Amino acid sequence: MRYKEASTTVIFIRHGSTDYPEDRIYKGDNGPALNEEGRLQAERLGAWLKGNDIAAVVVSPSTRTIETATPIVKSLGIGYKIMDELKERGFGIWEGLTFSEIEERYPEGLSKWKIDPVSYIPQGGETIVDIQKRVNSVVQWALQEYKGKKVAVVSHTGPIRVIVTQALQIPMINYRHLQIHPGSATRIDYGTSAANLIYLSVLPGGNKP
Repeated sequence: MRYKEASTTVIFIRHGSTDYPEDRIYKGDNGPALNEEGRLQAERLGAWLKGNDIAAVVVSPSTRTIETATPIVKSLGIGYKIMDELKERGFGIWEGLTFSEIEERYPEGLSKWKIDPVSYIPQGGETIVDIQKRVNSVVQWALQEYKGKKVAVVSHTGPIRVIVTQALQIPMINYRHLQIHPGSATRIDYGTSAANLIYLSVLPGGNKP
């Protein structure tokens, strides 16, 4: 028989859809705004989370995450806190380029990245371990500040993938096997001895937050 320990809930939300090309790496600026579908996804998230006793909402500084968080905090009747640690991975000199352009300009670097996606760093960029450390710092802050409560974190694919990988003790090399849909929610309950994945990349519907 398993003992059910008290836990703190963190709901990781990926921003809604944008018109940014899927084969192009995001730039390190505030990025694109949500498109029409992305705005609908944000509204659905807000309606889905309404009425939940979420104590805080923390958000990446990007335009698309702030726009996603806006209807959520409106439905909850609280504000949000921007945290730079939640931003998407920095790819340095690769930012703003398509993978075809990277292959043409930096073929050696791309080959190294394909072999070692965890540790390889494009010039001026971050490793996956770098992202994991900064996102985990937000999780640890939430666990201390809101122990036993629920916190919503509005972020990006990369940060959500690595934090789930860490929580479940999955080898980091497999982080890209996790698919995180635009406008989706992923819930982890952090207990004293273990972290439990309650749901992964669910879109608002019948599931309860």
